[in-house]
Amino acid sequence: MTPPDAARWRALCLGALALFLVLSAGAALGTLPGDIAVRALVRGYIGSEAGSLFHGVNHGGTWLVLLPATALLFAVSPHARRRWWLWCAVLVLAPNIENGWKLLVARTRPEGPAFGFPSGHATAAAAYVVSALYLLGRAPLGRGGRVALGAVVVVVLGLGVGAARLALDAHWVSDVVGGWALGTACASGAAWWDASREATAHATPPAASGRLERRAAD
Repeated sequence: MTPPDAARWRALCLGALALFLVLSAGAALGTLPGDIAVRALVRGYIGSEAGSLFHGVNHGGTWLVLLPATALLFAVSPHARRRWWLWCAVLVLAPNIENGWKLLVARTRPEGPAFGFPSGHATAAAAYVVSALYLLGRAPLGRGGRVALGAVVVVVLGLGVGAARLALDAHWVSDVVGGWALGTACASGAAWWDASREATAHATPPAASGRLERRAAD
């Protein structure tokens, strides 16, 4: 039986993967319902020039921010340091999948000939956000500290980066949602694997328990 914590991350992984594949199939055919309307809404609200705030937040989906943010995550989370290779692999693998997937879907951005589905910034940011939420939940911090750090990560690196990509007219909204789904699937898959290993390590088989008790009695 899958442990409850691992089961939750498995459900998130499979749900995000299913959403990503559905969006990919639709994006391969062109713009999706809502893409044009959301772009018109954003353009009408912001105008032709995005402010400096969006340009700054946009860096949250690049290694300029994600590399030091990962180092900070390792500093506050012993659990992250224990399997550091797993979380580094997630943060490297997700953007590489995104790069190849762009060529497979081959849908252009709102402006220019470059392919845009899924958004690389959104993918990288989501992979970090979900990894951070999993690891902060196991960090030796108070509940208030975990909630505060988690909220900052979600708002700035999750929602903020996605909003910046739309404000800069770099992507359709489905590109951003697709990036969020891909990054979430990758990171929650790692969390699923890690939580399963953690539960297995803490579970002592009955036979082994009996042997330990007999040895203690001897």
